[in-house]
Amino acid sequence: MRLLSFRQLCGATTLLLYGQVALADLGIQADNVDSLKSASKKIAAPMMDFYAANQTEGIPGKLTGTWYVAGAMFMTLIQYWQASGDGTYNSVVSHDLMFQSGENYDFFSANYSQWLGNDDQMFWGLASITASETGFPEISGKPTWTSLARVVFNMQVARWDNATCHGGMRWQIWPYQAGYTMKNAISNGGLFELSARLARFTRNDTYAQWAETIWDWSASTPLLQTNRWYIADSTSNEANCKDAGNTQWSYNYGTYLSGASFMYNYTNGDQKWLQRVNGLLDSLIGTFCPKDKGGNVLSEVACEPIMTCDRNQIGFKGYTAMWLAHTAILVPSTAARIYPVLQGSALAISKQCSKQPDNTCGIRWWQPTWDGFTPGLESQMAALAGITANLMYYKSAAPNTIQSNPNATEHQIDTHDDQAPDALDPINTGDRAGAWILTVIIVVAIGGSVGWLIKT
Repeated sequence: MRLLSFRQLCGATTLLLYGQVALADLGIQADNVDSLKSASKKIAAPMMDFYAANQTEGIPGKLTGTWYVAGAMFMTLIQYWQASGDGTYNSVVSHDLMFQSGENYDFFSANYSQWLGNDDQMFWGLASITASETGFPEISGKPTWTSLARVVFNMQVARWDNATCHGGMRWQIWPYQAGYTMKNAISNGGLFELSARLARFTRNDTYAQWAETIWDWSASTPLLQTNRWYIADSTSNEANCKDAGNTQWSYNYGTYLSGASFMYNYTNGDQKWLQRVNGLLDSLIGTFCPKDKGGNVLSEVACEPIMTCDRNQIGFKGYTAMWLAHTAILVPSTAARIYPVLQGSALAISKQCSKQPDNTCGIRWWQPTWDGFTPGLESQMAALAGITANLMYYKSAAPNTIQSNPNATEHQIDTHDDQAPDALDPINTGDRAGAWILTVIIVVAIGGSVGWLIKT
């Protein structure tokens, strides 16, 4: 008797749970890559229509009312291209991603820098390192994608704040911004993930050292509670980072899980990182795959049940799905837990994306018919990411390193006096204090002229 493979067994199990999968609105069938590719094309097309319609005065990569969402969309599209082989949107992604790196190739353009948060800039860094890891084509005469990711890293670690809470990244960059006195999980987890991925791609241990530093600091605060593998959303400087905002968001878990999986791979299977991967993975699945929703479909539990998800929150579980796929590939022992979630989510997306006339998507993947949410770029992006995660898993291609993608060699971009990673000096309290004084001087000088830009 022929034994079923793990994937075949999971596929059969999911078929039993979902019944007639072949009749789902987007036609996704369990364990059928062609149906996944077909569905992803149907989801991507209206997403790009939403993108074109929502660009701010036609500026490439700048969406009305937000900036980072386009960076997250490019990250998703690059991963989609790698996993599916569909290069339909590569020219748009290539041009618009580079365009938004700005006049200094640092994703900190003068047009937006007065109101950006650390998490905003970080997402563009993740899009750039995704380009390097997937072998996304470089642009002749422009910096490599790795170099762009490196600049984001350099700028962000220069903001590491030892003056309060003995370290950590603030949510916002400027003192006049609401949230400046907070340190949050996505800013710290995102920089941790970027550091880990740069370490693995470049083989430069300075990035890995920073990943260790960010993890250790996070674990010393309520942001990352390793005794129960719980991630709080935020903590405040006023309380010396002893309090916690406990709203649960999937992407907070996803960044720390992804970073830990890249560190596990980079360290050739260090058991310390395996323990961390396992702890975070079990907690993520237990929290964001509710039992009453089937137990194997990702859900943004803080807002979906009452349909209050904003445009930011709609995308979170999509990024998390792709980071779960990375984890399954880089830490193979996790695949048996991750694959049912990826597949269950894809089959659920197939049914949820059923708004007529063009099968656009709502946000409650677990609801077997369109949930009534008006589709937009973010709901399409999340669904595309959920299906892309399955394609990533089936492709089973580990992210590139500099050895397998030598065209992505990092080199220094001479902006903001950033130093090469191996020349970065340790950041101490004196450095932070000096930077703080300089920041205050700058803010006082420009405060009157930028008041109209303040984002609350």
